[in-house]
Amino acid sequence: MDVKYILPFLDALMSILEQFGITDVERSGLYTKDYMAVDKDVTAIIGIIGELRGNIAYSMSEDTAKKIVSAMMMGMPVEKMDVMSRSAIGELSNMIMGNASTMLSNSDINVDITPPSIVFGKDIFFIISSVDTITVDLATPAGGIEVNIGLEI
Repeated sequence: MDVKYILPFLDALMSILEQFGITDVERSGLYTKDYMAVDKDVTAIIGIIGELRGNIAYSMSEDTAKKIVSAMMMGMPVEKMDVMSRSAIGELSNMIMGNASTMLSNSDINVDITPPSIVFGKDIFFIISSVDTITVDLATPAGGIEVNIGLEI
């Protein structure tokens, strides 16, 4: 998969996190999978249609999700992943994907995105699609985020 299809999803995530004061995000791992599957506590899955087709999944631990939601709420403590917190993760993924879509459009790659689906639960293993997937692990001050990019070009 060409890097021009991968970087917008990573750059958009870093840009949005920075807006909430989460800086110093570093890539800590990169690998491929034969299919897209996640096993973290909280995952936002967004579909892509248009010149690219597939799914993007942003996956993290519950603790990381709570820290990110807290940052989005101007530092208000988040003690549990309630309906409001899950909604905030959905909105975060909308913001990220909106930015990524704009970056792709600026490179003459037109896509549309679906509303996010939030998968939440402990000790889960969830297969999203059978498309070859690039997974990038990111280390942030809030905790690790796994970005899964499964596209058919």
